[in-house]
Amino acid sequence: MRVVIAHPSGETRARVARVLEAVGHQSTEVATSEAAIDHCRAHAPDVAVVDVGLTARGMLAALKSDVNAYRTAVVLLERPDLDFEGAVAALREGVQDFLVEPFADGELVARVEAAGRTKGLQEELVVQARRLESLVFEDPLTGLSNRRFILTQLGGLVSGARRHSRALSVAVVDIDHFKDVNDRFGHAAGDEVLAAVTAALRGRLRAEDQLGRLGGEEFLALLPDADADAAAVAIEKLRAEVAHTTVLYEGHELQVTVSIGWAAWEGEPADELLRRADDALYDAKRGGRDRVSGAPASLHRRR
Repeated sequence: MRVVIAHPSGETRARVARVLEAVGHQSTEVATSEAAIDHCRAHAPDVAVVDVGLTARGMLAALKSDVNAYRTAVVLLERPDLDFEGAVAALREGVQDFLVEPFADGELVARVEAAGRTKGLQEELVVQARRLESLVFEDPLTGLSNRRFILTQLGGLVSGARRHSRALSVAVVDIDHFKDVNDRFGHAAGDEVLAAVTAALRGRLRAEDQLGRLGGEEFLALLPDADADAAAVAIEKLRAEVAHTTVLYEGHELQVTVSIGWAAWEGEPADELLRRADDALYDAKRGGRDRVSGAPASLHRRR
């Protein structure tokens, strides 16, 4: 493990370092709280052994609020007069464990290694949580939001647009002749096409836009703060970007195009907005594919 030892006494730092290094741990010695914070931010050690006298002026808060330093488990070197209230307060500030001076070498090793193991388990839980989240919300082939998640996001954006009177547009994107690709070259070729279209669409969307896979060869793009005029320009760029995409598969050059139907939000529920965009998509496909079609004004707007 990597351990930073923060203590104003050089003698104490040297002793702690000697004991920890004797059992195979790497140690770094610092004398001030500022140096300890800087080291944790830069190197994210597994454990920080910190003298209680250095924890004034928000040191623990600074460590636990930092995007990198918060991972470091803190073992606090406490005075013999540590009381119950002080211990509870320190734990609530993020301390992992205590060593009450004077302490034995064996106790030092045990506390530091226990803190390091706990830190490792916590990080493993975070990784597992992220994996589960990706399974729930992510399409495994394209890495995009899956159908459930992108439709949930659509509902949230419609609510926000209604609440704050903001523009919103959506686009349903369908890969042209995708079944033919699968039938002629196999599903592996189809997967390559899906990945290429995903990359092309992502490359043309803004950072605030969202893209998800509805299923099969269909995608849904959400464009917050884009009115009808802005959406028409942006979505034509999406079509053109894909039209310039060529997929090389086993010596074959596969030309890829998409048809896109889009709709600007006019106050209707999310499912009605999506239906209008989907209807526009069918207009684009009936019109010859590799084209964009915008939905007409809703009945609500025409009235």
